[in-house]
Amino acid sequence: MSAFNRIAYHQNRRDEVPNQQLARALSAARDRKGIREIAAGSWDKNRSIRSDCVKVLYEIGYLDPGPIARVLAQGRR
Repeated sequence: MSAFNRIAYHQNRRDEVPNQQLARALSAARDRKGIREIAAGSWDKNRSIRSDCVKVLYEIGYLDPGPIARVLAQGRR
């Protein structure tokens, strides 16, 4: 299952637990592809999806900002 499909919205949940769990998993694995999927989802037309993706990115940044910094640095090349 892709990271994007694991956000709370796609699990029909309104709480933050799935987003926090996803953030921990992506951060621990340093999953650049998954983080890129979530970053791309932050531009989705659906407001709930955007919100969940921003929450996941926020949680990853709180745990360890390194993976997000690397993904952003790759995007600038």
